[in-house]
Amino acid sequence: MPRMRRALVLTALLLTVAPAAAPAAPPAPPKLGATLEACTTSALPVERIASFVGSMPARAGATHMRMRFDLERRKPGERRWRRIRAEGFGVWEHANPRVAGFVFNRRVTSLPVPAVYRALVRFEWKTADGTTRKRAREHTAACRQPDLRPDLVPGALTAVLDQPPGLAVYTLLVRNIGRSQAGPSSVRVGTASVELAALEAGGERAVPVVALACLPLTPVVVRVDADRRIEESAELGNGVRRQCPLVLG
Repeated sequence: MPRMRRALVLTALLLTVAPAAAPAAPPAPPKLGATLEACTTSALPVERIASFVGSMPARAGATHMRMRFDLERRKPGERRWRRIRAEGFGVWEHANPRVAGFVFNRRVTSLPVPAVYRALVRFEWKTADGTTRKRAREHTAACRQPDLRPDLVPGALTAVLDQPPGLAVYTLLVRNIGRSQAGPSSVRVGTASVELAALEAGGERAVPVVALACLPLTPVVVRVDADRRIEESAELGNGVRRQCPLVLG
């Protein structure tokens, strides 16, 4: 019996000196701010993304908070920012009543290029009866979206008569002067078309096309990306007229 009593006393002492678990500290309320969370550039429209975040803490005397994002754009050569329409922008987002803070994310994709984008974020704190207690507004950092699309252009055209009567083998130099690879496309000389494989940025390729022989000093219409499969940085200049390169003698 004495041995059991000593064991019970020792257990009681251990329980007495064990530290109590500290209560978890409540999370700190968010600070007032507007930030550019992500800016993704790409030659593909769906991958050109800007993501903005607004945050606001609760304020004494206000029971409701709301936030609004407006998208602004500045194109090359423009001095002023212009507000533009985008899905989800220009509307108020509301927080649940009586929360410690409000954080909201707004994302936009398929941004036209080249341009720079930012968000104007507005904040409002209201009472239960709808009275506005305070307003604030901040701009995010800018998201620069360069034009990374390919740009195919036709170069020099040469030709030699083919063995079948009335036909010629034309060779058109095709260049990609854009900033990314151009996917497969078609090249047309006169009324004949051929397939062109992908062409890297800064690359060029001589493309043979068998078509009706032209007459000397008459124009030949040539076109790159003839079926408009590729989104290019400049669509003008895909089709040009070249003087017939055949010399008959």
